[in-house]
Amino acid sequence: MRPAPGDAPSTEMTRAGLAAALGVVLAVLLAVRLGLEDPWWAAISAWIVSGPDRRAVLAKGGQRIAGTLLGAGGGYLVAGLAAGQPWLQAILLFALGAFGTRQRFGARRFAIAWFYAAVTALLVLMQSLGAPGDLDAFARARCLEILCGVFVATLCELALVAPVPATAPRSPTPAAPPADAARLALIGGLVLLLVPLAWALLDLPAATQMAVSAFILIDRDLGTQQARARQRLLGCAMGGLLGLLAMGLGADALLPWAVGLGGGLLLFARLHHGGGPQAYIGTQGGVALVMTMVSGTGPPDSLVPALQRLAGIGCGTLLLLLVSRLLLPPRPASAGRRRGEARPSQPVA
Repeated sequence: MRPAPGDAPSTEMTRAGLAAALGVVLAVLLAVRLGLEDPWWAAISAWIVSGPDRRAVLAKGGQRIAGTLLGAGGGYLVAGLAAGQPWLQAILLFALGAFGTRQRFGARRFAIAWFYAAVTALLVLMQSLGAPGDLDAFARARCLEILCGVFVATLCELALVAPVPATAPRSPTPAAPPADAARLALIGGLVLLLVPLAWALLDLPAATQMAVSAFILIDRDLGTQQARARQRLLGCAMGGLLGLLAMGLGADALLPWAVGLGGGLLLFARLHHGGGPQAYIGTQGGVALVMTMVSGTGPPDSLVPALQRLAGIGCGTLLLLLVSRLLLPPRPASAGRRRGEARPSQPVA
């Protein structure tokens, strides 16, 4: 019987944490060296892909690369066709949210690839709403940043994490029944349709971060989704505060910045890789720490962009909870344990 991730020996978990922290720092440095605009995307990609199991890292990395390339190409194509036509952009946002959500929960294979294809296409389409100029450069930059993060994280994983013995693969999460998949697709479409409206009417910050945050939190089970939302907000608060503390203590030069970022990620990695009920707090804590401490071509000279990104995460989370509360029926506490019923999906990002 394969041990749960949380039961892995302490040494292996420490090595996996070191690989994750080092991968993020090196991904940022490589992205800066390549002149990429937003190295924090490389950092987040490295962080999400990392884990204590080599095979899982390679599988996630491969699907993330394939999905990113597909989403960037498709997003660039449809965003160009819809440029300057708000009604068509709204239709495309709804269709993207609905299709991406349905494939994520309904596809029998490559669900992670479909998910990241939808996220990348969403990034390009949201960019076309606010700054439609030079979408080609934007799409290429996101691809390069994400590929940079996956590449560096994989190298660190191969160098520092010992392979685990081959075991029988875990059974995949069953596809959602057609009725559930249709309801989830409706939620995904409505959320992405409402984000730009709320952003424009209420002058909210970080519309792209709002859209991505809401989209990735969608879950087939309302209780699971609400728990993940609380964990996301708690993790973001912890990571953001730790990042602000590090920057306030003078981590604005390269060496102290690298030590502060890597050390903080090493702490969050214990939760992030642990596989327990609180693992998502560690995942989001690391994401928030990256958002706070990585900006532009080096350590941030202003905390305003980081605070806007974190505020966007909070606004997107609250918007999804509101829509889901209206459209996603709650299940009895024992429903998830009934024989043959699909268990809640695991967080992807």
